[in-house]
Amino acid sequence: MLDNLEESMNMKIRKISLGILMVLALSLVLGGCKPAEPVEPTLDANVIFTQAAETVAAQLTRTALSQPTATQTTMPTATATATKAAPTSTPDSDETDASAITTTSPSTGESTPNPNKMVFVADVTIPDGQIIPPGSKFVKTWKIRNTGTTTWTANYRVRLWAGERYGAPASFLLGQEVKPNTEVDISIEFTAPLQSGEYTSHWILSDETEANFGNTFYVNFVVGVPASPTNTQVPPTNTTAPSATEETPEP
Repeated sequence: MLDNLEESMNMKIRKISLGILMVLALSLVLGGCKPAEPVEPTLDANVIFTQAAETVAAQLTRTALSQPTATQTTMPTATATATKAAPTSTPDSDETDASAITTTSPSTGESTPNPNKMVFVADVTIPDGQIIPPGSKFVKTWKIRNTGTTTWTANYRVRLWAGERYGAPASFLLGQEVKPNTEVDISIEFTAPLQSGEYTSHWILSDETEANFGNTFYVNFVVGVPASPTNTQVPPTNTTAPSATEETPEP
């Protein structure tokens, strides 16, 4: 009987030992199947600096390529060109002095004063404010003097400077020679407008190169109906003179 009990105890011990061995074996198997934890790489400071420098260089290259390329352009060279100023309408001024106008020499490009000079002398016809009937024609004549050192040729011109032409041509030839220190009469035929009012037209002389010179001369007139003269003479009064009475001498 003791042998049976000893054998039973040995069997239990073997079973317990076998169970322990199986648990240990299972633990080892499960431990082998667990994924290995990743090993973090060691960071190198030199590699980091190199990568940062390469990134900055690439960014600067892309920025430079995106900017427009500056191209050098040649600016045009300014050249002096002689131009004639357009006349300015100055109906309220009596005369405009064009003596300050200069001419440009084609060879040297230097401006020189115009040697042609003139002055207004007198109104020969149509004084300022003359009343002209609407639509009627009239001739205005000015007397001017050549005060320069050049002789005006027949190819010099009389030109409109400011205002309306009132039926006259915009320009016409002087048609005669005028020596220095001599006078000449210039006449223009105008046609009065139909509308009543005051009108002014300015004119000027120009040489063969169409350079204006001297003072402007003008016509100033009023369109209207001239007032008819009124008879201001007092008619004589018919009065009877007292008759003379003869006195009788006393005795």
